[in-house]
Amino acid sequence: MKTVIIGSGQIYNYDFCLDILKSADKIICADGGTRHASNMKITPDVIIGDMDSSEISCIDYFKKMGVKIVRYPKEKDKTDTHICVEFALTFSKEITLLGATGSRIDHTIANISLLKLGIDAKIPITVIDNKNRIRMIDDFIVLGGSKGDLFSLIPVMGKAEGISTKGAYYELTDATIEFGDSYGISNCFNDDKVEVSLKKGYLLVIKSED
Repeated sequence: MKTVIIGSGQIYNYDFCLDILKSADKIICADGGTRHASNMKITPDVIIGDMDSSEISCIDYFKKMGVKIVRYPKEKDKTDTHICVEFALTFSKEITLLGATGSRIDHTIANISLLKLGIDAKIPITVIDNKNRIRMIDDFIVLGGSKGDLFSLIPVMGKAEGISTKGAYYELTDATIEFGDSYGISNCFNDDKVEVSLKKGYLLVIKSED
């Protein structure tokens, strides 16, 4: 089952979201994500959160549409998006986060860190915005694209060891990149796909557009 979680972060252009949402089996709004759902005329299956960043009129509208509302207290130990991800992991085979990045860098970093939950559950989670597709891996990934497309590799939680790439302009073979090193930034596709593997650690793999 493909699940899309819509957060309350920035989405500058809804066009890229529509195909993603059309292919979803279940759509979840994390509180303020209701704004984006309303703007796209998308009816979510469930809205989860403390409802402190949703318009009351928006919540009322979706409630009348039969959407399930799951309220949490404002004072809690997890963000609304974190709660949505944990909920989605109980039934999903693939999860996409939209509206998970934006001007609140603390929320952006926290949302990207949630990709680790997918690794632990062996369920791929992808953060997608207008310019980036972000995954976290501990083993292997194949990226699709076109020659010249940009991608970056950023280690998290220490060092990433045994990194190898295939199909990249700058090839890596059994490389090590430590957290705090920009060595893996701004590589590019040398083909229509890039394979990235690593033997130890965790790696953010980010396909970006300028």
